[in-house]
Amino acid sequence: MNYGKRLAYILLAGGGMMITIIGISYKTGYFPGHSEMSAYACMVIGIILTLIGLMNMRRF
Repeated sequence: MNYGKRLAYILLAGGGMMITIIGISYKTGYFPGHSEMSAYACMVIGIILTLIGLMNMRRF
């Protein structure tokens, strides 16, 4: 097993989840001063990164 790649995909999935949570906090107003477009962009990018990390993690 290549543990380096598995760790990279775990970190990618975790980073995607963090970006999604930041997008949700922008949308709810926890971090004021951000537009709704940036909130939705953060949520979409975070979900995409999370899915890429989780799908690739299954292979290793």
